[in-house]
Amino acid sequence: MKPVLPAVSIKALSFSFFNADRRALDGIDLDIPEGQFVAITGPSGCGKSTLAMAIGGYIPHVVEGRLEGSVEVGGLRTDRARLADLSTRVGIVQQDPESQLCTLDVDDEVAFGPENLALPADEVRARVGRSLALVDALHLRGRNIYELSGGEKQRVAIASILAMAPGVLILDEPTSNLDPTATAEVLAAVAKLRQATGLTIVVIEHKLDRVMPLADRLLIMDRGRIVLDGRPAEVLRQYRERIKEMGIRLPAEPGSRWRCAPRDHPAPAECVETVKVQGLRSGYDGREVLHDVNFKACGGEIVGIIGPNGSGKTTFLTHLLGIRRPGQGSVAVCGMDTRAVKVSRLARSAGYVFQNPNHQIFERTVRGEAGFACDNFGIGRETCDRRVDEELARFGLLDYADRHPLGLSFGEKRRLNLCSVLPHQPQVLLLDEPFVGQDFFKVAVMMDELQGLKREGKTILMVSHDIDMVYRHCDRVVLFLDGRIAVDDAPEAARTRIAALGMNEYLPGGCP
Repeated sequence: MKPVLPAVSIKALSFSFFNADRRALDGIDLDIPEGQFVAITGPSGCGKSTLAMAIGGYIPHVVEGRLEGSVEVGGLRTDRARLADLSTRVGIVQQDPESQLCTLDVDDEVAFGPENLALPADEVRARVGRSLALVDALHLRGRNIYELSGGEKQRVAIASILAMAPGVLILDEPTSNLDPTATAEVLAAVAKLRQATGLTIVVIEHKLDRVMPLADRLLIMDRGRIVLDGRPAEVLRQYRERIKEMGIRLPAEPGSRWRCAPRDHPAPAECVETVKVQGLRSGYDGREVLHDVNFKACGGEIVGIIGPNGSGKTTFLTHLLGIRRPGQGSVAVCGMDTRAVKVSRLARSAGYVFQNPNHQIFERTVRGEAGFACDNFGIGRETCDRRVDEELARFGLLDYADRHPLGLSFGEKRRLNLCSVLPHQPQVLLLDEPFVGQDFFKVAVMMDELQGLKREGKTILMVSHDIDMVYRHCDRVVLFLDGRIAVDDAPEAARTRIAALGMNEYLPGGCP
């Protein structure tokens, strides 16, 4: 009997980017049988996405560097096969699905790959319908891609890969930018897909509670190596033991959600009002997005902002920095009317971390990026350099100080964004999904930093889909629904009110 080849076979694989001294992958040996569901996790920057690019053939065909060893997918060596041939063996849905969308229409997007294979028109149409059906997205046919929600875009991105009929599907943090409802929908689609097709599926994820029920196997990576590999429950047990031996206190056990422990935080003894929004109405493209929003925040507060994709959270933050101006009503930050003051002036008092880390990278080195605002605002060179190095060290980026920031991993870029708004010490921090791409160690470091800034009297507004983090660490929980603030209260009271709305996906883990 002819032996069954693994879907993926990796032998002695090492890879270094040309501008890096350290190996991003270091001696990887890995076989993945056909039909297996493999989850991969590990610290931010440990090589997870690099491994995905190697399996998909992006390395070495698109991303160049020093490559040793071999990767075979469906019997093809990735370094010797054409990308066109590999695309029918393996497909990658990237961490940011927008980065791989090529067209404006859902049908055109899903048809893009098969059309480039020069398949007959009837076959292309059949694949479009079949692929959209597999991810429960047939109702999206004919829609404009950029009018879709984050969860809808993610499902279209998966369908566009499925239309190529690969044997291996790789999902790189598929739910990192999705609200809890969309997360449940996408993972349900992945579960249905696996049951219907028997695909080999590899999912890279930090929040293991999302994928543990689906996984046959769990890999833990660290410093470019696979350090643990086996059945998920056993690997998690070993992982916890390794962490305890390192003497690190975890905010929560890996693979579990925060316990149901929302707690009321004491309000500042005296409210020094730093943000005041009254009767805000605003929109774009002829559509009102925010409807009569009233809000205030004080120095020494961390306010967590939650809600579905498209509910107005990011639009609200952009008004606080003056990027968007009110249609009606008023917005004041640190006493400045955002309609009367330039964004450059507001930015001295309000530091903004954008949702997509690539949207605010300007410099050619990590150190230059971290000091960009500090330099622009005329703070002394010696002071800037000292503060920049302190922040880079705190967030584990000092070793990369002379590298180009676009060469960092997604999670590292996210931390760099935060580093870049801290050295000039703004009074208000506006953070849009700050924990995306972060392992629990880095999240703990980031929260320690934010709690320290709170004690200094800073105001922190944090949009996040990490519901458990919001309840555990924020003084107030604000729920946006359809462009309105539906709930604004202390965590325990907010939990009760949100539960009464029947929105259980916006309650902390374990809560009824």
